[in-house]
Amino acid sequence: MTAASEQAAKRLRQPPPGRKPMVHRIFRADPATVRAALQFLRERFDGSAEDEVISKLELALAEVLNNICEHGTRHEAVRLGGRPHAPLIHLCVARHVGGIACAVTDDGRPLPASCLESHSLPWTGPPPQDAEAILLLPEGGFGWFLIQELTASLSYFREGRRNFLAFIVPVTEPLLTAGAAPQQGEGDQFSPNCNG
Repeated sequence: MTAASEQAAKRLRQPPPGRKPMVHRIFRADPATVRAALQFLRERFDGSAEDEVISKLELALAEVLNNICEHGTRHEAVRLGGRPHAPLIHLCVARHVGGIACAVTDDGRPLPASCLESHSLPWTGPPPQDAEAILLLPEGGFGWFLIQELTASLSYFREGRRNFLAFIVPVTEPLLTAGAAPQQGEGDQFSPNCNG
């Protein structure tokens, strides 16, 4: 391995300067808190990967977290005011060389097994071409299709009263450094996908 390759490999293992590409948050499953968590994630990971990857991360997590808000509430768990107790979500997200790894746990209702089966879009035929046709599409059925399309290594299990969901949003580029472009000749000599 050449000196330039060793430097490139070392740089790939380092988080971007001035960034902390790792997040751990605990919050209740409600739409306002989910929105705030997603906004925080976008800000935290901005510059650590290409915008397209950050958008995929945000969309996949929005689908997962909103599903917990909508479907995870255990109605037998009631707060003092008589309303159902929103699930408690633990969210861990970390940037690494191969992608952005996400782990989501919650104490809501179990995830139906059908969610992890292979999904397709909830309609057949050509994509809608105008606003009226889009409005006629069914409301549900897109979420797990999107999650499966945007992620890799999707896995789920339930232990006791907690759901555990993990996935990776893959990247192909090395960790990006905020404001620093690779010098000429760097980055093209080492790739995490190469054999040399």
